[in-house]
Amino acid sequence: MSTRYDVKPRLGIRFSLPMSILLFIGLLVISPLLLFIFLVLVSIGIQPLLALTLTLGSLLTSYVNIMIAEVTYYMPFAPFTDLIKFFPIPIIIQRIDKLFLEVNVGGAIIPIVISIYLITEYLMKNVVVIVAFMASLAISSLIIWQSSRIIPNIGITLPTSLPVLLTLIFTLIATTLLHANPLAFSYSLGSLSTLLGADILNMRRVIRTMRGYVSIGGAGVFDGIYITSLMSLILASLYRVLL
Repeated sequence: MSTRYDVKPRLGIRFSLPMSILLFIGLLVISPLLLFIFLVLVSIGIQPLLALTLTLGSLLTSYVNIMIAEVTYYMPFAPFTDLIKFFPIPIIIQRIDKLFLEVNVGGAIIPIVISIYLITEYLMKNVVVIVAFMASLAISSLIIWQSSRIIPNIGITLPTSLPVLLTLIFTLIATTLLHANPLAFSYSLGSLSTLLGADILNMRRVIRTMRGYVSIGGAGVFDGIYITSLMSLILASLYRVLL
């Protein structure tokens, strides 16, 4: 007996507010960092609206999820296994489970849109820089994918420092040797590599093992994509300040 499943598109919006104490602690911890990053980004010439979206926009929309697909599982099983030992009449019942795939606004959509903007605005103009960025993205995504683990009913886990460390290494190489824009390179690399390596490349395994609601970039303040993006902004801001 094998489980089969059907995937069909489904659009919807779901708000996933965490426990208030977790939200309070998360905001309390990162609020000074957000203010520091916002001021530094504005001081180095970033438009205030873009700086506000980079810092506060992702946080405020990190609890809004857009549903994109519904997966229905059909799982046959024999509920009367003890009875079948005495009466060899197979009784098979089909159980149905659901998985709803979502994309988080603050943890996925905003980082993707901003990364595309930063890449086209600051990296695409230099062929060598964009080639270095694509190579860094591929290597980082593969390393993150190999280091990620799926825990049923919890989600995808990976060492928190790994995406940040990879982003720091590749950004330092690109900015030192190729004079790439540190903000565009670090933010785009950190966001996209975590998204690809932890979420997209694991999507088949997620569909096979997870049930309920699964949101790409949907852990709010504590999501790997958001944390990596935030740390990338801090690294880029410090880099520009030290220069």
